[in-house]
Amino acid sequence: MPDSKNELHEAWSARNAGNGLDLSLVRDDVIFRAQRQIGLISGPSMSALRRALFFAAVSWLPVAIWAVVTGRAWEGTGDASFAAHFGLHVRCLFAIPLMILAEEIANDAVPAFLRRCVEMGIVTAEATAEFRARIADVGRLRSRALPWVVIIGATLAWSTIGAIFTRTEDVAWGHTPAGLNDITFAGWWFLLVIRPLFVILLLAWLWRAFLLFVLLLRIAGMPLSLVPTHPDRAGGLSFVERLAFMFSPVALAISSAAAASFAHDVVYHGVNPLDMKALLLTSALLASVVFLIPFVPLCVALGRLKRRALLEYASLVAHHDRLVHLRWIHGRDIGTPQILDAPELGPVADIHAVYDAVNATRWIPVSRVAIAAVAIPAVVPMLCVVLLQVPLATILGKAIKTLI
Repeated sequence: MPDSKNELHEAWSARNAGNGLDLSLVRDDVIFRAQRQIGLISGPSMSALRRALFFAAVSWLPVAIWAVVTGRAWEGTGDASFAAHFGLHVRCLFAIPLMILAEEIANDAVPAFLRRCVEMGIVTAEATAEFRARIADVGRLRSRALPWVVIIGATLAWSTIGAIFTRTEDVAWGHTPAGLNDITFAGWWFLLVIRPLFVILLLAWLWRAFLLFVLLLRIAGMPLSLVPTHPDRAGGLSFVERLAFMFSPVALAISSAAAASFAHDVVYHGVNPLDMKALLLTSALLASVVFLIPFVPLCVALGRLKRRALLEYASLVAHHDRLVHLRWIHGRDIGTPQILDAPELGPVADIHAVYDAVNATRWIPVSRVAIAAVAIPAVVPMLCVVLLQVPLATILGKAIKTLI
């Protein structure tokens, strides 16, 4: 019996590695192993809630204590007060914890998707070995250290060098520092802790989106057993859209952090949110598109399926209808061809419905539900910025007038 948390984790990993379908985009990457080494992650669980609370406290509490001690916590110092820094609060107390909690969703979502590919026959028994080999390739890519060296290097460069040349509100807290010696404790904490932590988590999720892209690209390159007449209009692949929901918290976190900075400008610097509507829309659109791009490889597979199936079923329908025409229009004796008596095809109306089902196959594997799962969390925070100056009733009124 394993008697330590690490041994429990090793036993769990060994037990679940056997089927080759339990790939996680999060578990066992470099940052995951580092957190396990320092005790933030224990046992087979992700410890997501505990880590979310820990990093929220580490990033936010020191600045909050400093602000109280120096008298900058509340009103009286304008936009230099602790309370006025919407971006800092949202990053520390909402965006960072949300991106950590999303790791739990991702850890469960991908293995469930892979198992369903086999269970539903999308991957045939003959192709299972190749399927597992391709999954293992992505697992090895996930575990490589080089991507994390790049992520950490980019984070350090953005958090230090960029801050020297650009004085953001979070760095120049209470005054505009002339040099590094003039940056307050809050500014340094933002530079050395808050911003790096946020950027690492952001880049980590971009890396995981890329890993999902690679995984679906590898799967799309296999001879999948897709059904062109499947009622889901995605060849039987519609369950892939459930993967989009693991990006919902991340899109909300990123959009909220950006929206909080915009809200600070609106409240304390008199910026009209309608004057930056293009920026708000672009930010929401970018946060949506980035996490929908991983599904593009399956568009190629579905496009290939639809093109081939349209030719095949067009030929089938033509042969069927030609025989019906010869028998009932020209009155010719055509014998008893099996195609006219096949119960799975049925009369002319039924076989035409089969062709229509093929023609209705989507070019993309995700529906509007999956798109909304990413787009709505990205749009809502930006809408809240607009609501700071434009009442909701006014917006709804204009929307209704436009529709009517």
